[in-house]
Amino acid sequence: MKKTLVFILAAVLSVAAAWYRHGDSAHAMGMISIKGGRALHPVHLPAGKDRYTLVITGTILPPYQGDARVTVDGGEPVPFIVRGSDPIIDLALRHRPYFEDGILTGLQPRDRFTIWVVMDPDEPMSAGKRDVTFTDTASGRPVLKIPVIFGGTGGEHHEH
Repeated sequence: MKKTLVFILAAVLSVAAAWYRHGDSAHAMGMISIKGGRALHPVHLPAGKDRYTLVITGTILPPYQGDARVTVDGGEPVPFIVRGSDPIIDLALRHRPYFEDGILTGLQPRDRFTIWVVMDPDEPMSAGKRDVTFTDTASGRPVLKIPVIFGGTGGEHHEH
């Protein structure tokens, strides 16, 4: 009986935590390609916060392969850090790109990736637009842009 109650309590807490959304975070999806890539939807975040977290997941469309630098562009510069999302235990079931020094390295067709972009503006963000840009390191051409729009109610994204 005690194990069942602990399980039920854990399930209720997990559902409640998943239901609650901070207004200063969002998820975006995109596809990196030699033709400039494609974001599946823009990200909408509220203005006025002093920190934002954006999780970006994506795939690499053939025939692109290479390395891509990740930056936050547009408007006044915003201090940011980008972190890769590596598994705790890599079973090496498929090829995985890795993130190092601001660059997604070793991208190959059909790879999947996840990165975390944390923006720490010096002052609360005002309404406006920025892009999280993935730029091919060899050619200098953008291979994906994720629009990030500040203003409105925030934490919103469009479902597909």
